[in-house]
Amino acid sequence: MLENIKQYVAGYERCQATKPNRQPKRNNLYPNKIPRGPWEIISIDLIELLPESLEYDRILVIVDRFSKMAHYISINMNITVQGVAKVLWDRVFKNVGISQKVISDQGP
Repeated sequence: MLENIKQYVAGYERCQATKPNRQPKRNNLYPNKIPRGPWEIISIDLIELLPESLEYDRILVIVDRFSKMAHYISINMNITVQGVAKVLWDRVFKNVGISQKVISDQGP
């Protein structure tokens, strides 16, 4: 009987026209700008919840959006924002210059 009701409602135009939208409202997505050269735009992210090894338990991933070259840097959970900035300076920006834009998912 339930299947018959579902088929009837699915085929009834008035039910379909007044059916509430139960899909979650999504914000519009806008594509990221395409970089014109290497290291102009980078993305950073953390790989977390790793087993501790030599006092490190996370990996900071830094990717050049132009060339897709990546740096993987071991860090620990006690790192601060200033610590991440220092890692970026010491391990990336000193070698390739300062990027115009850094993209992050704003995670912890």
